Amino acid sequence: MAQDQEMWDKLFHELACIKSELKAFKLETRAELYQIKDELKEWQQQNGQQRLPKKGE
Repeated sequence: MAQDQEMWDKLFHELACIKSELKAFKLETRAELYQIKDELKEWQQQNGQQRLPKKGE
């Protein structure tokens, strides 16, 4: 019985570690996505500003 409880405790600990790592990965991925979106928006603004003088010519 004690051996079974020890096995379950180890399993739940491992699952808790995996859950924590997954949450950290999700947060990191979300931060990277926002950074990519910001860079894309900045690139689009720069690209749009470069085009404006060409359209007026």
